[in-house]
Parts: sequence; C-alpha cells; structure tokens
Amino acid sequence: MRSWSRVMLFLLMLVLVSGAAVLGEAQTAGGTLVVAMAGDADTLDPHVTGARRAYTIMMNIFDTLVYRDTDGTYVPGLATAWEHNADGTVYTFELLEGVTFHDGTAFNAEAVVFNLDRIIDPAIQSKFASDAIGPYESSTALDEYTVQVNFSSGIALSVLLDSLSQAYLSMVSPTAVEEWGEDFGRHPVGTGPFVFEEWTAQNHVRLSRNDAYDWASPVFEHEGAAYLEGIEFVTILEDTTRAATLETGESDVVLELGEEAVLILGNDPAYQLVDSTVPGCPIIFWMNVEHPILQDINVRKAILYGFSSDLLCNTVYRGLATPSYGPLAPGTWAYNPAVEDMYPYDPELARSMLDNAGWIVNPATGIREKDGVRLSLDANDITEKRRIEFFQAMMQEIGVDIDARAVTSDILYQITREADTYSIASTWWAYSDPDVLRILYHSTNIGTGFAISRYNDPALDAMLEAALAEMEPSERVQDYYAIQEFIMEKALLVPIYARLIHDGLQSNVRGYRTDRGQYPVLFDVSLEP
Repeated sequence: MRSWSRVMLFLLMLVLVSGAAVLGEAQTAGGTLVVAMAGDADTLDPHVTGARRAYTIMMNIFDTLVYRDTDGTYVPGLATAWEHNADGTVYTFELLEGVTFHDGTAFNAEAVVFNLDRIIDPAIQSKFASDAIGPYESSTALDEYTVQVNFSSGIALSVLLDSLSQAYLSMVSPTAVEEWGEDFGRHPVGTGPFVFEEWTAQNHVRLSRNDAYDWASPVFEHEGAAYLEGIEFVTILEDTTRAATLETGESDVVLELGEEAVLILGNDPAYQLVDSTVPGCPIIFWMNVEHPILQDINVRKAILYGFSSDLLCNTVYRGLATPSYGPLAPGTWAYNPAVEDMYPYDPELARSMLDNAGWIVNPATGIREKDGVRLSLDANDITEKRRIEFFQAMMQEIGVDIDARAVTSDILYQITREADTYSIASTWWAYSDPDVLRILYHSTNIGTGFAISRYNDPALDAMLEAALAEMEPSERVQDYYAIQEFIMEKALLVPIYARLIHDGLQSNVRGYRTDRGQYPVLFDVSLEP
C-alpha cells in the first residue's frame, strides 16, 4: 500500500513551492532575529531531550524526515515518499538526494539507520524520542537513498508520521555524534537552515544561516536559504521583564506572554500578537494512585468534583486559557467531548464522597482526618504559582490540605520517577496525535517520569496498544474516545486547562507562524525595514 504516489508528491511540491515563491520575493533578507524565551534548553540533542524550549531551538538546526502541514497532512522533508505493508510493521522511505550535514557529512540511508538505532539506545537515556518512535525494532539501508524501518508490532501511519515530523526525531550528523559523544548536545550538527554557533547557559543560544540550504520542505513558503542571517534565543525567566524587551526593542519576538502583556500589547499597533491553541495533553495534575491516600478512587473522584477548570480560566487567567476536562486538550484530533460532562463542579458531592470514605472534618482546622491521618497531599507544579495556589484554595473548601510546591522541570522529572516522592504532580505535552496517551498512560512508562499517575492496568495497556496499531482512522477515533472515558472513569488526573500560547512580535516581523500550537517556525521569517 503506497501512502503517497511519487507523481502526486512531485506535483504537490511544485504547487506549494511555486505559490510561495511570489511571497518570498517580496520579503527582505538579512538581520538577526532576537527571540526572548521563558527558559533555557537542557540539551540540544534531539534524541535525548524532552524539553519544549530545546525543541524551539532545535527545529532550526535539524531537519525531519517528514513535516506536518498547517492542515494536519504530512508532506516530504528529508524523505520524499513512503509506503508500508498492510499491518503497519514495515515502512519504506525514499530519501532526498544531495543533502549534507553542517559538517559536510552526507545524508543518506545509512545516516537514517544510525539515527533511528541511536534513538532507542539505552545509553543515551532518551527522555521522549524513544517512546515516540513506538515499537521500533530495526532499520536497514536498502540502497543509498532507500531505508526500510521494521516494527515489532503495528504502528498506524499517522502515528509514525506525526512522530517523525517532530524535532525530537530529527536527523543528526553521525560524524558529529562520534566526535562529541555525550557532549553532542552542546555541539549540535544537523542539516537544517541554521547552524549552531554558541550557547551560554541561562543566557543565549546563537545560530547563523546555512547558506548552502536548498532542500526546504514544501511545508515552508520559500526555497533556498533562510531570509534571516541569524537567530539569537535569549533566556529571560520573568514574564514582565521578558515582555518589556519587546517594548524597548531589545527583542523582535517574545514567546509566552503573560496575561497582563497580552491585554496591554494587544491594543498597540506597534506590535503583533500570535495566539495558538496547544493540542495534545493539556496542563493536568496527575494523582499518584500508589500514594496511600490516593489509592482510594473515591478520594480521587471527590477531588475532581471539587475543582473547576472553568472558574480558574475565567478568573485567574481572564479568559485567556481554555478549560479542559480530560486527558486530551479540546481541539486535539480524536478529542472526546463526552468527558466534559463526567465531573461537573459539585463541591457538595465532593464533601459527601469524602465523608462516606471516612474522611471527617476536624472542626479546629477545617481539614479532614481519618484514623489519625490528616488528608494532606503535596502538589508539585512547574513554576506557575497561580494555578497551584488556586487548586490549593479550592481543595481547602472541601477539607483537603494541599502543600503547593513550585518546582523546576528537572526536579519534577526526578521526583516522578519514584512512587513515594509525590502525591500530585503537573505535566502537559504538545502533541498533534492522541498517541500521546500511550506515552503518558501505558504501564511500561511507570517510573520513567511520564506515566505519573502510576496506574498499572493490562486493560488500559491493551486499549492503547490496539489504538497504536489501528490503520483505519475512523476506528482509531473510536478507540481514543473509549480510552479517554476509561482514564477519566479511573480518576487518574485533574484537568487544569489547555494552554493558549501568546507570542508578541515587533510590527516589522513578517512570515511568523507556529507549529503544533506553540513552536515558532522561523525559516520564512524576515525583518522588514
């Protein structure tokens, strides 16, 4: 079965590129774009990191085998065509010829084999790519520009293409990996439109234009090298300070504006605002089902009835966040709206459930107790204090004491690997395919920092595996509908809200858009006079 014919791919490339060339001719080349970010990368090795800020930088240094277009379809990248067998266990990719890595290494089938094998190598301790690649088994170079990829069980075409289109599964230079070893993440080498220059931790990352770049995917709006001479990513942690650099002219783009800045800058014609809804896993508070208190599903359900995402979004976030009700963000493909009615805000019901579970309010403290144990839980969240403090206040209304802890992503990743170090912990993950649920809920990821609820059920595992292998899209939708309802019936998480990303731009920035609702696409960006 061939997923794209070569003829149709060729015609598609001609149409997209020729239509974009006119737009490109009107844009100005030159200049360095300064992008202010809310945090630094951990590493720029795509196969190792799972950090979104690393992704933002890496997508300019590296290319992927395929790209996801704005309409959700997948178009050629370093791979020009692909086909698969009936059960999705064998895929064959034909590769683009004439591509070189920044260090002069040729890109070919052997390079793809090296990359895919490296992703699953336990020695590199991949934080995400090894899960995203699914049941990968091996790959073989059939000739210089054809590679066969084998899986131990079926993987749906859309799942594989979505994974391969993400920067985490980018193609890295085998030569550079051999040269730098564990330090490759500090000396990244790809085939992308920009070349890594320098990185000063917690300060900036600087990239320069790859003048030899002439293999841009048809997902972009022009051919040839990038318009920009360079990009500088500057780390500014504090929201107000970061937004101020837009007003002073120190930054051309400010990522993740806070609500105050959005309301102020949105009415000023000197700036542009780009708003994007993030698909995938919304911001959620996982409940560790191995915790002595949270082992009781009635306690977990009471917490759900006692929290209102709508109230949080409409008060604290002034309507600039989207309420969420389940393990997928609204707008994600295969999102099940039925979850929206499963846990309506009902604090009286929450109190009754806790009463029935034996947790009785101590009149002196207002906090519930049972057999001398206080109903006290720690809640670990990444940097954002408002949502965790709001959660803390709502839980106090039903007699649950929350120790609100603002932690770094590194600390959160560390504590969620051990069952006895947390009771509640936050996460969210931008992802354009519902297969993100397999990564976040399959029991094989317990202890990896991903399956944070630590729920181990062969029935859920089987559902996730069946959805992964289902080749018919309509059947996959039904599979994921059932999975979402199952997860919420087991009360494994508290949905907090779906992220809306607000980026601020100077008025002379042209050609800016975001990928997957949050990552800035900068290849087509220019700075106009």
